[in-house]
Amino acid sequence: MSTYIDSFIIFILCILLYPADQWDALHITGILFLLAFYCFMIVIQQQKAQGILSILTLCLTLFIPETAVFLPFMCYAHFYRRQYSFSALYIIPAILYLSEHSSYANVLFSALSVLSFYLACQSSRLTALQKDIHSFRDSSVENEMMLKEKNRHLLETQDDKIYIATLQERNRIAREIHDNVGHMLSRSILQVGVLLAICKDETIKPHLSTLKETLDTAMNSIRNSVHDLHNESVDLQHALKNLTDNFTFCHATLDYAVSKNVPKEIKYCFLAITKEALNNTIKHSDASLVKITVKEHPAFYQLLIEDNGTAKSTTSDTTGIGLSNMKERVDTLHGIIHIKAEQGYHIFVSVPK
Repeated sequence: MSTYIDSFIIFILCILLYPADQWDALHITGILFLLAFYCFMIVIQQQKAQGILSILTLCLTLFIPETAVFLPFMCYAHFYRRQYSFSALYIIPAILYLSEHSSYANVLFSALSVLSFYLACQSSRLTALQKDIHSFRDSSVENEMMLKEKNRHLLETQDDKIYIATLQERNRIAREIHDNVGHMLSRSILQVGVLLAICKDETIKPHLSTLKETLDTAMNSIRNSVHDLHNESVDLQHALKNLTDNFTFCHATLDYAVSKNVPKEIKYCFLAITKEALNNTIKHSDASLVKITVKEHPAFYQLLIEDNGTAKSTTSDTTGIGLSNMKERVDTLHGIIHIKAEQGYHIFVSVPK
């Protein structure tokens, strides 16, 4: 914006310095041409085009010598871009102007040229400073965004590590309960059963029976707790990753985009369907690629298994026992399943949350 203000000021000063008796149609046309040349110089960035405009300006000022008073205005664009070689083209018309006018006019012309050079240099420095500020601001914003992304990634990695550690600890607790407390209770139940078998005192038998029932109840409670801990500790992504990594029949890929809090019923449903689908690929397909996609949507979980093979035999239809088991599992969760064996094997499962 400062360049336009400076240009306007210099142009007005040049008009004030222009001879009052030279405002005829020819001179006004020449001034308008110079103004048009200047506008093109400001807009056009190509040096070749600017050189052509400078030559046209030179020719015009030589053809109409009075228009040489606008040379400080024309030089402003070259001074701003530090194109001093183009400004040197105007030396001849400038000398002609100075030789034909009074010393007072020459002083004003020289002062106007110096002012043009000074304003152009100041505007150039200001523009460079603004570019540096904008570049610094953009770099700061970019660095801030990169730091936020890295922090988010670190937090996600930390959450994943905590989640995995939690699952491992649950597995360890379940294992300890099963191996230690469960075995001790089993041994106690057997011992009480032996005592009931060999006891002759009828007054003690009811108490032993009550003790055995209590131990059986405790054993069932511990067994259920261990099963619940084990079920909750299954990581669906890790389990599916193991299936794809250990699948040697052909290349298998996994696209997983699900949060960590997946209900255990859905975990085991998706795992069972994936295992059955991979077995069907081995038995009934000549696929070279299997894609497994697990997605989470606001209202449902989605499982998609597809391969690029063709059926080896007529037994690869959609009515087998394994496929019936898939449908029963999905129906139990009130979901939907679509199976297609055309142009590859495709299984689509959608289970509501």
